[in-house]
Amino acid sequence: MIRTHFGSTLVLTALAAALQACADTGPPPASKVVDRYVEAIGGRAAAQRYPARHVVAEMTSPGPGTTISMEIWTARPNRMRARTVSDGMTITSGFDGTTAWAITPMTGAQILDRATFEQALGNANLDTNLDFAKSFPTMETIGERTVDGRACWNVRMVSAQGVELHDCFDKESGLLVGTVVPGKPARAGDPAADIVMSDYRDFDGLRMPTHMTTTVGGQRMVTTIKSVSHAPIADSIFALPPEVRALLH
Repeated sequence: MIRTHFGSTLVLTALAAALQACADTGPPPASKVVDRYVEAIGGRAAAQRYPARHVVAEMTSPGPGTTISMEIWTARPNRMRARTVSDGMTITSGFDGTTAWAITPMTGAQILDRATFEQALGNANLDTNLDFAKSFPTMETIGERTVDGRACWNVRMVSAQGVELHDCFDKESGLLVGTVVPGKPARAGDPAADIVMSDYRDFDGLRMPTHMTTTVGGQRMVTTIKSVSHAPIADSIFALPPEVRALLH
């Protein structure tokens, strides 16, 4: 009886080990994929170290296309200002923590609607592309994918505002190498956006991609990061422009 019981225990132990080995070969949980990414870019402390960021970038389309110069200022907890210049036309937008706004040559100053307000709130979050766990309460690993020749884990993420992304994290480096923003079938003419990220560089101890190719509806746009600064940003940068303040009264 003792031998039989001992043999049964060995069989059960071996079976449990085999099942565990099979489980370990499956896709890792999204939380582990994201944690590895955070470590790959410099660690959680580096991601949360700076209260502000100023990014200078340029967007171009292949061939004789348009070149767009872009600057983005963000500051904790949720302030943002952006300026784009193309063919002499300047568009500015921002969020001061309360009001989302935009100024364009076509429409003048505008207070943005609720949906755009929520999107602006997400864009103003300094950690949106650094600490996904804070920005996306829903995350799940949905399989594997290959992006630009790199095998990666494909993670579906949904923000509190309902924005869905499929982010692909390089299996070898842990870095984010691709993002797909699914189109909305209910809205005609709303194709998916496919973004490929590369050329990670160190900015004050934080690694960020400096080359991004976005494809939407067969059209490509290349974004190149020119500089990233984490120096303090004056409060005046995020103040509402006079023409926007006038709309509030």
